[in-house]
Amino acid sequence: MRLGRPAFESGDSTFPAVGPVQVTLRASNGAKILVWREDDLFSARRTGAPEEETQTCVGLDLFEIVAELADLDLEVGAQAAEAIDLAAVAQRRLAGTPESHH
Repeated sequence: MRLGRPAFESGDSTFPAVGPVQVTLRASNGAKILVWREDDLFSARRTGAPEEETQTCVGLDLFEIVAELADLDLEVGAQAAEAIDLAAVAQRRLAGTPESHH
């Protein structure tokens, strides 16, 4: 598998316009993950996955959830770095959202 730079997309048509602000992360392997923040917790799931598959965590653990959802192996340096980068992108993009200032 060839790893590239993580991609960022904003919004996703699978969610209603009302609710938390979300970002869509795209891993180099094509996996797309929706991430949103409510208070101090981050939630994530693969695009198109049922709501029951949502995982919630604190910011420090977001890279582990991103890695799992994107099928990235944290034991492989480049894939671990990609998961960390993707989680950092999501955290930066969601840092200023109203949901994060309760």
